[in-house]
Amino acid sequence: MRLAVWEWQKLFRLPALWVFVGLCLVFNGLLLAGPSAQDRAFFNDTSADASLLGQRVDVEFLAGLDTLPDTENRALLRLSVTGLENTLEGYDTGELTDFYQNLMEGDPLAQSWMAWKYDLLQARVDHLAQTGAALDLYAGPITYNSHQYLYDTLFQAVVAESILLGLLCALYLVGYEGMSGTRSLTCASRTGRRLWRSKTLAALAAALGLYALLALLTLGPYLLLWDYGGIWSASVSSQFNYLVDMLYSRPFLTWADFTVGSYFAAMVAAGGALVAVFTLIGTVAGLLVGNTYGAAIAAAALCALIIGLSSLLVNSLGLWWAYLLTTFSPAYLWLAINGWFTELGQGGLVPWQETVGLALNLLVWGGFTLLALRRFGRKDVA
Repeated sequence: MRLAVWEWQKLFRLPALWVFVGLCLVFNGLLLAGPSAQDRAFFNDTSADASLLGQRVDVEFLAGLDTLPDTENRALLRLSVTGLENTLEGYDTGELTDFYQNLMEGDPLAQSWMAWKYDLLQARVDHLAQTGAALDLYAGPITYNSHQYLYDTLFQAVVAESILLGLLCALYLVGYEGMSGTRSLTCASRTGRRLWRSKTLAALAAALGLYALLALLTLGPYLLLWDYGGIWSASVSSQFNYLVDMLYSRPFLTWADFTVGSYFAAMVAAGGALVAVFTLIGTVAGLLVGNTYGAAIAAAALCALIIGLSSLLVNSLGLWWAYLLTTFSPAYLWLAINGWFTELGQGGLVPWQETVGLALNLLVWGGFTLLALRRFGRKDVA
């Protein structure tokens, strides 16, 4: 523990770290100021009405809505919920199967994978239809825009910033002795070489701590501005919510019964796991390359290579099956963050794609880290 504290002292005394954190918070502040006050006011009014009348849109909800004072927002809400029905009842995922099989025409293996995934999804659709998830109000007409703003803009930015901080933590701590000219002296003994194990753990803890800090200082003010008090228990699969992939809209179909609150918690937890993965990538790069700047370039090049490979496999080679395998990569998981815990369209090969992908990456990069540490403990670093 004492070694970890020393490593944190090195890291947290780095001015560039706090300058970057400050710039991230300024940028996030600009994102928070992006949505109009009118949108936020409508969202907050809807949340208040939902808290007062209950979340499920039924006859009693409409009757209760009629008793509230008339406002422009309530008139729009009243109009939007009148005549709603359980849109998931009778919904056939075969439509999605046909769409993606046509998209992946010429690749029978990828087509069969899509058919398998959407066959499994049909059971989830039937369950959500039975529970009446589609009838939950969530945030009414502003649901899609507010949901995408939170996860596809604000939360994705927080995770991206934390990933960069995780890479910085790993590369700086692993390369600190090399930059200060003390690596040969430190590695002269077995005890000194074991220091890099503590560096790895310290980098992981620091990265997750900085992620928590950014999330708190960004999502905290967001939740003060956007009142979720009346909708935490609403189903995230409300008919007002949907997902768009390849310009094809579909219900927001999740692999579990997520409420707005449980979905938010799951996203924050999964974001932390992704930050940990990239921190391990930075550790491996730092241990293998040796030079801190070279390791940073190598880590960035790896992410760019995977994204470029995904595009090449589809656009030039038509190998959809190979493209689907690349969707488990950390970089692609970050790009698909707005659809986590759903079927993810062309970006998902299996149910719970992001969970499986994060678990695999933690296992793989954790293993690479152990191997890199073992190699570093034996190699000549003079």
